[in-house]
Amino acid sequence: MSSYEEALKAAGIEVILFESFGSYQGDWWAKVKVGNDTGWINGAYGSCSSCDALEAEVGSEPWGSGPDDPNITEEDRLEWQDYKVRLREFGERYMSDLKTKEEALKIASENIEWDLDAEVMVKFIEEN
Repeated sequence: MSSYEEALKAAGIEVILFESFGSYQGDWWAKVKVGNDTGWINGAYGSCSSCDALEAEVGSEPWGSGPDDPNITEEDRLEWQDYKVRLREFGERYMSDLKTKEEALKIASENIEWDLDAEVMVKFIEEN
């Protein structure tokens, strides 16, 4: 199954650090480099295909170990190529959402009164 980190990488974003917060649903934060700019990107993930954007829009990895797997059919190879395009396009959405460390800290701490993961997210960003 693909991850948001893989989607960012597929889009050509250099992922320096990536961390998910929550068990089966929650938030994620990534320290990244986009072009010459370093900053933070964040998003949320869900626990099922109907509540997780990546799962709903990109889907699961096709059969086999990849488009270069000699044991897959031509149909599977084409499915892999299509999957890679969807993964890249999904990751590209985050390229224009680069935040400074200060902006990331502000967003991560917005719900600190009730979000049990907010303190952990803030600490992750502060330490990196």
